[in-house]
Order: sequence, then structure tokens, then C-alpha cells
Amino acid sequence: MVSDLNNSYQNDLFADTNHSKRKLEWKSTQDSIAHHGIAFEIFNHGVVIIGKSGVGKSELGLELIDRGHRLICDDLVSGQLINHEIMLSAPQSFGIGFMEIRGIGFVDIGHFYGMQALCQQQKLALVIELVDNSMLDIVNQNRLMQLISEVDVLGVKIPLYKLPIGANRNLPVLVELIVKYAASREMGYDSHNFFIEEQFNMIKQGDN
Repeated sequence: MVSDLNNSYQNDLFADTNHSKRKLEWKSTQDSIAHHGIAFEIFNHGVVIIGKSGVGKSELGLELIDRGHRLICDDLVSGQLINHEIMLSAPQSFGIGFMEIRGIGFVDIGHFYGMQALCQQQKLALVIELVDNSMLDIVNQNRLMQLISEVDVLGVKIPLYKLPIGANRNLPVLVELIVKYAASREMGYDSHNFFIEEQFNMIKQGDN
């Protein structure tokens, strides 16, 4: 799907559009992409999790599988533009269902967890980037700040959620919450904005 011969231009595929100077390794053609990360079907939504090497994407992936979510592919994520949607899949058929766990090796998820733990393809709904826990220091200075932006993937706007990692943070639960929250926003209900508006209205009424 993605050929080295067609690697005609490079850019940051899943970079925040407001911070496009950051570079990640990826390959692109006119209607397909490849990016390092791990892709899952979570609550029937295609989710790509990205982050620096060694940040713990595969370990998080195992926990998501253990919670009943389905692996699309690990390490190299392939996507193709079909009818204005990005369809995620494994770039090579021989790699379907395998995850690399450092210190253990390549693990056959279908063999150890059952074929129901695998998903051949799914539409890309959002990208989650695992970032340093220091990002929380910024959020703590502004409790209303959200680490949410969007990325342009082959002309399709995709939500990007930054998830700070750190001790005592239950990442699988937080990933599930992000997917639910993103789906709710897509349907028109943003609980964050709703709460702020209701609080503002209450304060405004109290001043009258």
C-alpha cells in the first residue's frame, strides 16, 4: 500500500496543526499513509496511539486487549483514504495480530487472547499521543485547559488528544474515557463546555 518509491514528501502526519515543527517518521502517497504507533478498535472506533519509543505503547495495548478491545496493528500503522475516510489496517498481512513486547519478543495476540481480540480494519476516529507527565504541570496552571487539537490526515480532520503519562495514572481507563468523550463531542455534547457554560450562567444570575 505504501511504497518507498512513492515516498515523495515528508511531514508530521499526526502533529498538532498548531505545532507543526515537530517531526515524526512517516511515509505517504496520495491516498495512503504509514505511521509508527499502535492501532485499536475501542468501542467501535478506530484509535491510533502514538508517542516516543519506549514510552509504553505496547504495554498499554496489552492492557486494552485484556479489557476486551481489539488490536488492528502494532508498530507500523497503515491507513488508506476511502470515500473521505481513513481506513486503518496492518501494512503487511504477515504482521497481523503480532505485537512486540520488549524483553519477551513478538507475541501472537490471536494465539494467546483469541481471534476475537483482532480487528482487520476500522475507520480512524481519533489519535491519542502519550506525552511526558510534565504536561500536567501546564494544565495545573490552568484547570480549564484541554489537551485537545486536531490533525490533518490526507485532508481529513482528525481529533488529537494528548495524554500525559506518569506514576499512578490508569492509562487504559483514561484511553477509554477519551474515546467516549470524543464520541460524545462528535454527537454534539461536550460535557466540558456544558459545565463551564452552566457555571457561567449561575454566576451571572447571582450577580443580578
